Amino acid sequence: MISKTINPKLKHTSALKNITLILGLPVEVFAITLLFSGFGAGLLISLSGLFIGLLLGFGWSLLLFTPMRHIHKDDPYAWRLWMHSLVRPTFSSMNIEKKDVRVLLTHRVIPFYQWRKK
Repeated sequence: MISKTINPKLKHTSALKNITLILGLPVEVFAITLLFSGFGAGLLISLSGLFIGLLLGFGWSLLLFTPMRHIHKDDPYAWRLWMHSLVRPTFSSMNIEKKDVRVLLTHRVIPFYQWRKK
């Protein structure tokens, strides 16, 4: 289940109560990791033979699953936040706002565009 070092701000959230984990991973992340692991192991078996391919496939699976377990150890659904941040237009030109820049002169303050005309 969830480790005991969960952020106290997240403890009251009802969305974290129904968590289905397989090997310490959320089901969705486990399925995608298993898919990559299976295809990689199959490719390694087809390229290097059965015995060596099984050994390399086991290593490949460890290489995929070990970091995933460490990443999702404290917050199993953090991957949803990352996926949401990837599809948001956060870094697009739609969020550019004009700034009101003022220039301080000796006796008055003028907007930047008036100062730039000189």
